Amino acid sequence: MNLTLSPQIKILALVCALAAVGLAATMFLFNGSSTKTPTTAAVTTPARTRTPVHHAVTKPKTHTAVQTPAKHAAKTHKATPAKTKTHKPAKPTHFRGNPVYAQLPAPLQWQLAHHKVVVVSFYNPSSDVDAISVAEAHAGATSAGAGFLLVSVLDNKVAGILTALLPGGGLLPDPGVIIYRAPGDVAMRLDGFVDRDAVAQAATNAIAGENQPLTTTTTDATATTAAPVTPAPTTTTP
Repeated sequence: MNLTLSPQIKILALVCALAAVGLAATMFLFNGSSTKTPTTAAVTTPARTRTPVHHAVTKPKTHTAVQTPAKHAAKTHKATPAKTKTHKPAKPTHFRGNPVYAQLPAPLQWQLAHHKVVVVSFYNPSSDVDAISVAEAHAGATSAGAGFLLVSVLDNKVAGILTALLPGGGLLPDPGVIIYRAPGDVAMRLDGFVDRDAVAQAATNAIAGENQPLTTTTTDATATTAAPVTPAPTTTTP
């Protein structure tokens, strides 16, 4: 039986055949790709952690003072005990003055050692009139070039000694003047107020070696001559 296929059927059959071939090829590709796909292990690269780079900051150089040992180091002086100097007593210098009696008070000794005649003016500190007498006696002694010594009748260290040495006893004049001649003899005694002229004249006479009484121009002053004091012959030279 002869079958004649129409052109339409032939085309349809061709199309079907092509579709089947394409389907088979597609299945083959999918199967091949699924069996031969190599398993690639996932390579995990470690994450790079960037470490912060600290840029070194260059600080300006500061010149530090380096203490170098001094070449000439101060030497430590050991404390040495201070040597105590023993001061030798000064040798008494030879005084070429007038020899004086050792029994006299020291102030009068000094004056008689330097002056041949000394005018000693006695006064009472509580009396105003005595101050005038003292001033006149000092002026008269200076005018005559004699020594001068002021003595209070209340000063027992000086006045008491002179009272005990008065020839014939008695008290010191208040006010008044006693003129001493080296080595310590009483040359003249003037009681009461005496002006400067009378004192100067009496001192001048005593320097000349006279022991006569001096008549003053005042009515309340009396001049008497006293016997020289004769103490022990021991003399001292300051």
